[in-house]
Amino acid sequence: MRQITPTLLVALATPGMAMAATQCSAPAQAMTGPTVQQAPVSSPHLRPLDAAEIASSPALARIAHNGAELWEIDTAAQNHGLMAVFARNGSNFRTFYITPDHEAEIGGIMWDRNGHNLTRAALATVDGLVPTIHWNPKAPPSVQHPASTGAPKPGIDVVQRMSQASYGLYGPDSAPRVYMIVDPLCPYSTRALERLRPYVDSGRLQLALVPISINDWENGRQSTPAAQAMLSSAHGHMQETWQKIIASGHADPAVPPAPEAAAQLALNLNAAHDVGMMGTPTLIWRDSDGVTHNEAGLPDNLDQAIARMKARP
Repeated sequence: MRQITPTLLVALATPGMAMAATQCSAPAQAMTGPTVQQAPVSSPHLRPLDAAEIASSPALARIAHNGAELWEIDTAAQNHGLMAVFARNGSNFRTFYITPDHEAEIGGIMWDRNGHNLTRAALATVDGLVPTIHWNPKAPPSVQHPASTGAPKPGIDVVQRMSQASYGLYGPDSAPRVYMIVDPLCPYSTRALERLRPYVDSGRLQLALVPISINDWENGRQSTPAAQAMLSSAHGHMQETWQKIIASGHADPAVPPAPEAAAQLALNLNAAHDVGMMGTPTLIWRDSDGVTHNEAGLPDNLDQAIARMKARP
């Protein structure tokens, strides 16, 4: 296995370390600046794999050769005949599925016939995969790692909670609003923006962009300054700032962030945790029937989802 790098949790794909065919996932260390307390792996779904078992499997040996610890997720019978493996190397982690001959591994997530994310369900009780930020204006932000279920906190209206975050608007006020939690340098976030752009430009959608930073460990700690740059931009120009960041791959080092940007970023990540975010992009909206939606990545049928979104008064 190549060095494990973090982009996990709502979907995992690409060898290297990404739990995301649709998302960049929240790693154990999600921000620069706050203090991170490493949580142990703890889940009833995980069985530690010992050295002998790893050595007997070429696929497992490749995954573990850089020092990663491995756990089997449930059983092969519960994973449609494939051995599911959770790999962790320090603060980096990823999920793999091992072929029956143990000669090959697939990095990614598994969905069942009903669209249920089996990988996410199995890992929801693993401590430390989603950070919580506690912000005190008189002290630096700190990060702790309680067990995450990937679900909103009890009693939280996810749309209302996101309306309290720091965001920038892209699109007409007359269109239905969708809150989109993004890491500016997450490739799935940038692809989602491009997919949604025609709907915004045609007046069918307004995006409320909520920047966070979870991809620092994959991009040389560029996500945090990029998110702060977005938060430092004028309310209606955040998308333009993001486009410049996408084009260059980083925030403009000649433009310092606003003094309040670090606090806004910490509070945004706290809001993201409150609504059960497991990766970026996450889309949150209310439909015409008043039902709230909390989508990991883009909906499968964008036209149908947007047609049913609640119009703004």
